[in-house]
Amino acid sequence: MVCILSTEVYKAIVIGPRNVGKSSLVRRYLDDIFLEKYTATVGVDLRAANMDFPDGTVTLTIVDLGGQESFDLLRSRFYQGAHYVMLVYDITERETFDQIIDWYENLSLSFCENEGNMLNGALVANKCDLIGNHEVEVSEGKQLAQVLCLDFYKTSAKTGENVGELFVNAAIKSRMTFRQAQHMR
Repeated sequence: MVCILSTEVYKAIVIGPRNVGKSSLVRRYLDDIFLEKYTATVGVDLRAANMDFPDGTVTLTIVDLGGQESFDLLRSRFYQGAHYVMLVYDITERETFDQIIDWYENLSLSFCENEGNMLNGALVANKCDLIGNHEVEVSEGKQLAQVLCLDFYKTSAKTGENVGELFVNAAIKSRMTFRQAQHMR
C-alpha cells in the first residue's frame, strides 16, 4: 500500500486596529523573535507557515493587514477566500477593544457577502505580558468572543505566550471546516 501525503493550503487573515501587535504576533510565530521598535504594516504582509500533521502538511498563508483606516478598501480584497480570521486588540488600550465590533461587522459584510459562509476564527487579546497596564478585563474579551462565536486567546508577542497555539489552531480549524464542507457536498 502506498500512502501519498498531500499539502493543503489555507488562508488566515490577521486584522485589527493599528499598533495592537498583529505583525509582532506573526513574526513571533514564524521567526521566533520580538522587536521592540514599532513599524507600521503598509498595506499587507504575506507570509506562510508549514505544519506537519500525521496525514499530511498544511500550509497556512498568513495575511497580515495594516490597521490604518487608509487601508480599508485594500483590506476587503484580502478577506476573500479566507479560512480563518485572527481579530487582534491590545489588552492595554481600551479603545482598540471598543473598535472590535466595527472590525467584525466590516469583515462579516465582506466575507459573508462574497463567500456565503460564517466566520471561523479567534479574538486575540495581545500584550498580556504588560501586567498592571490592562484596560480590558480578560472576562470582557472572553464574553465578546463568545458573542461573536470566536475562540479567545490571551497572547504576548513579546514572551510568546499562546502564540504557537493560536496559529496551530488556525490551521487545524481551517482544515476541519474545509473538510466538513467537502463532505457536505
